[in-house]
Order: sequence, then structure tokens, then C-alpha cells
Amino acid sequence: MRKHYRLIVLGGGAGGISTASRILSKKKDLKDDVLIIEPGDYHYFQPAWPLVGSGEEKLEATRKPTEKVIPKGARWMQAAVENVDPIKREVTADGTVISYDYLIVALGIELNYDAIKGAKEFIGTNSVCTNYLYDYVEYTYESLKNTKTGNIIVTKPRSKIKGGVSAENSLFTMDDFVKQHDRNVDIAFRSGRNEIFEVKKYNDSLISQMEEKHIDYKLNEELIEVKGDEKLAVFKNTQTGETHTAPFEMIVITPPMHGPSVLKNSGLLNEDGWVDVDKHTMMHNKYTTVFSLGDSSSLPTVKMGGAVRKQLPVLVDNLIERMNDQEPSHKYDGRTACPIATEYGELILVEFGYDRVPTETTFLNQADDKKIFYQFKKNMLPIMYWYAMLNGKA
Repeated sequence: MRKHYRLIVLGGGAGGISTASRILSKKKDLKDDVLIIEPGDYHYFQPAWPLVGSGEEKLEATRKPTEKVIPKGARWMQAAVENVDPIKREVTADGTVISYDYLIVALGIELNYDAIKGAKEFIGTNSVCTNYLYDYVEYTYESLKNTKTGNIIVTKPRSKIKGGVSAENSLFTMDDFVKQHDRNVDIAFRSGRNEIFEVKKYNDSLISQMEEKHIDYKLNEELIEVKGDEKLAVFKNTQTGETHTAPFEMIVITPPMHGPSVLKNSGLLNEDGWVDVDKHTMMHNKYTTVFSLGDSSSLPTVKMGGAVRKQLPVLVDNLIERMNDQEPSHKYDGRTACPIATEYGELILVEFGYDRVPTETTFLNQADDKKIFYQFKKNMLPIMYWYAMLNGKA
């Protein structure tokens, strides 16, 4: 095993693979001098999981062996990162120390089911569901099919999350499912946040959708406990601190999330636990040989694959400039895209930047649900992901 690489990429998710692919295509002399450190056997297309949970997608179609997505010219070390020393420029993974010239941190985000008492115990039983774990996504659909009466609660935490609109995708498609099957089931949405969405145009559209569909939604309600055997959910009001209990027939949990805990003592994280980078250049604010993008970064935008797609060309161009002893000159403006299915076959396409002003790429009003947008998410987006984005094409 080599002990030094010019570039080490931490993480083999969307950010890590796509960025490694792009820089290898633009800087040919990096061939065989890029190391990707990733412990997982599989690479997942997670944006499709809410559709799996609603019966619109097959689970097996959402993953490929990691070895199949490693770009040509890169080496893969199947190991878990244990420590990073940005002063020595060293990474420790499974007991092996490897040095680098430059580092890209794309470790993603960590799911914190422990923050919800009873969640880990009951997920996969008693209709306690989540669309954030591969092994349990199909159970969501099984529970949905078996829910004939009562209510379905979909939750969203106050914390930053990956797949920032996953809960909404589940909420609306499940509502459509119960109506298509003429079931006496109520749909409820409980969010720990103080608004449905951070861009007014889309916030207004989503509220209108919920009210038209008679979806019971409440804000500032954080899920803190699941009593699966009793089918009760305990919520805490984030403003008053008061708690209350709600019954459910089925519950779909989006857990709280946080940045990469393995970097806690590395000096790379900000006080909120995210890799501390400049929001435009994506270069670390202290260590100029370190860059980060995607879910693990401090970039103040919704954590979506659509954001990574816009971030990766800017990061690669800036990293190449740093490798040439130049200051990064390219700027990321916070652009992201959030496709939200409002029912089977209908979708609104949210696009905006740091200024929280819509930056829509079509001539249509993207806050209005459209069939063409849904077909794009269901059929075109996976193709673009596997065969374009992971190959570094933005």
C-alpha cells in the first residue's frame, strides 16, 4: 500500500466520486495519484428512496457495487477514516497512515437515530418506518399498503438533513396513495422547523398543496420518542419546550443528522460540526490544501445532490488553481435543485441560490406541479446521476 498520494478523497458518495472523476478528466497527470477512501461495498442513489417507500421505484435499482463507480485513474482503499491531521497532511484509515498534498472531504452526513428514544429499537416493526436506511425502505411501502385506517405521521427534524425534501416527497405521494385506494387514513406532517421551506415562493406553494389536500401540518414539533409497541409518538415544541403524545398507525421518520464525527478533533470542523469552508470557493478557511463539498461541508444551502452537481465544477477548478500555486478564483453561488413530488406523476422543481431567490432553468413556473418534472425525477435523474454526474459531468 502506497503511503502518499497527491490527492486523497474522503468518501465514495456522490460528492467524492463525481469530484474525483472530474479532476481526473481535467488533470491527466493525476492518474494513479488519486486515492478514494470509502468503506462501503455499495454506492447508493438515495434520492430514489422516497419513491421506493411509496412503491414507485425498485430498491435494487438504487445501488451499484462501489468498485463499479470508482473512476479510472483513481485507487480505492476500502477502509473507514479514523483521523485526519491537516497540519501533517495525513489521513489514518483502518490503522494505516497515508499522507497527501491535497485533500477533498466528502464524508457525507451522519444519521442520529439515537436522538429519538425508541427509534432504533422499533424501526422495521409496528409500522415505524424510515426512508434513510437501505434495509428498511421496502418496509415503508409494506407498511403503507397495510395501513387501512388511522393516520400516517411523516416527520422532519430541526437539524440540517441530506435529501432536504425527502420527507415532503414521502408525505405527498403517501397522501396520493391512500386517496387512490379510497382509504380512511389521515396524513400528518410534523416538522421541528419554523417554516415549511426557506424560499417564500416554494413555501407558499407547498402550504397551498397541504391545505388543498387536507394534510394536517404543524411546525416547531420535534420528534423525541417513539413508543412502537403502543404506537405513540412524543413530540417536543421547539419554542415552548412542552411535550405531547400523538397516536399513529404508521410513522415515517427523518432522523436528526450531523456532520462527520470522525473529524471532531481534526480542526477541520466549525462550531456546528461541519467542514469549515469558504461558501464560494469551497477551500477550507484555515487549511488551504483542504476542500469540501456536499453534505459534510458548511456550505449554507439545502443538502441535495442537485447542490453537489453545481458545487463540483467550481471546487475542481479551484483545486487545480491551488495545485498551480494560484488563488481560487471560481465562485459557487449556492445553487441547488430540490424536486418535490406532490402526488404520483406530479412534481414541483425548486431551484435557488444563497440569496433564496428562485433561479428556475425552465420557462415554466416551477412552483406549479407538472407531469414533465415528475418524469424527469423518476426516469431521467437516475440516468443523469449514474452516467453523467458520477463521471464528473455537471
